[in-house]
Amino acid sequence: MKKFLLAALLAAMLPGCFILRRTQLQNCEFRLAGTSIKEIALTYLRLAINIDVTNPNRIDIVLDRMRFDLYVNDEHVANGTSNLKLRIPSGGAVKISPVVTLDYAQVGTAIISTIKNLGAKYKIVGTVYFDTPFGTMSFPVTIVER
Repeated sequence: MKKFLLAALLAAMLPGCFILRRTQLQNCEFRLAGTSIKEIALTYLRLAINIDVTNPNRIDIVLDRMRFDLYVNDEHVANGTSNLKLRIPSGGAVKISPVVTLDYAQVGTAIISTIKNLGAKYKIVGTVYFDTPFGTMSFPVTIVER
């Protein structure tokens, strides 16, 4: 009987450990680390948005996916999604590089603003997601880079 109770207790604790590992995602630090051109076409530009993710926690964490909007000088220029299923080690960092498509017709105002201001402020507003046996959980993420 004691073995059964111990096994039941351990089975009940496993989902909690699983969720704890994933909820620590909210403590991670996200930083824009630059961009790289993937494709140039007549009507659009494809960019890889390089984002550094640092895990300051004492346990490894898992990042399942991320959705975000990219702003240049407060003008919305693109949105992106990255399906990752990525494990970030305790005290470690990883780089993610989701690709976004910038339609030239939509980024005109941001380009004019960049020229007028002699520079650009980049902002990513998004949500990171992680899956649990009880459903999907999410946390907001905002990255601002000048």
